[in-house]
Amino acid sequence: MKKRQDNSRSTAFKLLTVVVFVGVLVFFINNLYTGDPDTTLTAFSKQAQKFERHTISSHYQWRVRQPTSMIMLIHFDETGSEIDRKPVRMNHKGWPSAQDSDEGCATVWTSLVGSPLRVDGFNVKARFYSTASNDEAVRRNDSEYWCRYSISKGSEFDYFPGLGKVTQPQL
Repeated sequence: MKKRQDNSRSTAFKLLTVVVFVGVLVFFINNLYTGDPDTTLTAFSKQAQKFERHTISSHYQWRVRQPTSMIMLIHFDETGSEIDRKPVRMNHKGWPSAQDSDEGCATVWTSLVGSPLRVDGFNVKARFYSTASNDEAVRRNDSEYWCRYSISKGSEFDYFPGLGKVTQPQL
């Protein structure tokens, strides 16, 4: 009888030791691991840089073909081969734009980035913002309307179509 009690205490002690060890290990892995950067945030940042590069190249293409309300943006892969062509609507100042709505912001993204609103398996939200009270007021002050692109991990950047300005992604 005493041997059985000692055996069950020994088993319980061993089990408790394993549970505590696994708990401590999980704690340290979750709280102290500072390895690789988040690949989703890195991919989103790269797409933001591509967005900015194509905003600028669209503007220069518009300046060459001025006056025009649309340009054709050619997308290339890493080897320099053409992979796609997207029409880009340009505003009167030569910056990529679309209708003043969430859908318009989504259109600007797909035209400039050349891919759907997705990054590393996450949906990109495209939102239109304006501080002006009506459309005419929006057109008078170019900094009072913008598109915000964000992912659920908290990263975002803004694009001001009236100015052609792209902010750096907030990671």
